[in-house]
Amino acid sequence: MTYQRKKTVFADREKGNIKLSAAIIFGLLLLSVLYLAEINGVVAKNFELRVAQNSLKAKQDVNQQTTISLMRVQSLTNLEGAAKDMNLVAVDKVGYLKVAPDSFAFLPRP
Repeated sequence: MTYQRKKTVFADREKGNIKLSAAIIFGLLLLSVLYLAEINGVVAKNFELRVAQNSLKAKQDVNQQTTISLMRVQSLTNLEGAAKDMNLVAVDKVGYLKVAPDSFAFLPRP
């Protein structure tokens, strides 16, 4: 004679609790994986942003140096053009006046 255990309501509830617990654990694991993936994505974007900002700063520095060089060249070109327009002569050799040390005039003191 074979004895079979009679199914009770408690056994059905226990199976339901196990399924619910497994579903909750699986859901928490899934949420944890999704959270880690999102955090990893944010960190990667932050790294890319820093690289882009450093690249932008370097390009701005180069642009500023180029602008300064261009202004120097344009300034020299403008001065040379203005000198030609005013019929000015370029200086080839600079000569200084020689002054004797005793040739200064002093004002008499009152």
